[in-house]
Amino acid sequence: MSALRNTPEGGVPSREDRSRLSRLYRESLGYQPMRMKPVHFATSFLLALVGRCHDLEWLNKTANPKSAEKRPGDEYVAENLFITLQEMDVLTPGLELAHFKLFRQHVNAAFDNDGAAMGPAFSPYSTFGCDYSTPSLNYLANQSKNHGHAGAFVWLVLNSGQLGRDFLALARGIAERATGPAAMLGSPLIQGEERVLDQDLTALCGNPRTLCEKHGDLMSPQTQALLRLAVNLKNHPTAFSLRNLVLGVGSWLLVYQLRRIPGCDQTVFFCDFAGESGSRLRTQAAACYSRQLGLFGRSLRLWMEASSEVLEEDRLAFECQEEKVSKELEDHFRDFSVRIGWAQPRTGTPTKYFRPQPDTMRVLLMSVLEPGEVCVMDELATRLRSHWQLVLGLLPEDHTILRQHGYAPLDESDLRTNREGFKRLAIHLGLAWEPSDGLVLFSLNPDNLL
Repeated sequence: MSALRNTPEGGVPSREDRSRLSRLYRESLGYQPMRMKPVHFATSFLLALVGRCHDLEWLNKTANPKSAEKRPGDEYVAENLFITLQEMDVLTPGLELAHFKLFRQHVNAAFDNDGAAMGPAFSPYSTFGCDYSTPSLNYLANQSKNHGHAGAFVWLVLNSGQLGRDFLALARGIAERATGPAAMLGSPLIQGEERVLDQDLTALCGNPRTLCEKHGDLMSPQTQALLRLAVNLKNHPTAFSLRNLVLGVGSWLLVYQLRRIPGCDQTVFFCDFAGESGSRLRTQAAACYSRQLGLFGRSLRLWMEASSEVLEEDRLAFECQEEKVSKELEDHFRDFSVRIGWAQPRTGTPTKYFRPQPDTMRVLLMSVLEPGEVCVMDELATRLRSHWQLVLGLLPEDHTILRQHGYAPLDESDLRTNREGFKRLAIHLGLAWEPSDGLVLFSLNPDNLL
């Protein structure tokens, strides 16, 4: 206790304090918030989904070229690795070193296309993150902790109810069918037996029984949308399906991050679809983003104020590091909301605003449309609000809802402009059609709209 009291406010936390903060994160959020990319999150979710992985030593060494030895015999250097793989009879007889170096460039491009997510993970190197972005379960490794077990937590919540279990069954089928040229590219480098994971996921995610029971019901609308998405994806090309599946599950996590905060289960997301910098739509979409970012940054304090079971030692550790905790949470939300495609811009100005990227918007629309149906805009807007908390100005009552949540001034002309922007995007995605002025129809199959 004295060590806690002597920790300078805002100073570097001790290992003991850090452990206490980690426990608070797991108990309040369910996982450790980190600077997480979608590929990190996907790795965590897929490991929980299928329960197996490979070590991938030779793939890792091939895909991470080094020009100079860190120590004698460093197999990340082409000349050393070339000899080893020849001795292992992995390479085609007669392959020249120059061609092998070119092959390594292709492997790096294919397996690290999410940018710096796959680092050298074997001796003489070590890395905090090692996730392979090729859509195939053959390239699942368990060496990264950049995800903070976020995907495992989502799996636990989904697995706690029948809707979620139905989704997970479909998701597993989609993941197991994922194939493609990149999946074949690295297959000779997969050496050794597949390992079955024996991790206790519940031990990684705080008090999952309490969290799952509470948040399984809370997130039921989002889980229903995931189930519909999986049904709609199961007959698509598998690489497309797996990518969109991850975007859907990531969207579930993003909405969860805010809905779980005490008193915030009805929070809404307002997006600017007009794309006009300096407009009132942009101002309010940016204000919405800023508000949600700050709310998530304060979420641990809000959770502690609503909880009667926080240990005094944990509370003291948090109070000594509250500023750092808030920044850590905000960094996590900022990174993930942009990378999962809910917010823009991805780079440049620090002023972010909500507007789903086209790929993400396609996933959200696919999650609320039934196979074979034709849906009018009012019904679609109701589903987007119910399942994803999106209030976009598509319904007459949206003006009142936005005003009640503090997003004003926005008049009817602003919302009409937003509707037009949303309509153009949906038509561009091939999920909507305008047969006449004022009538917009939505369908998974554009042939239904002709």
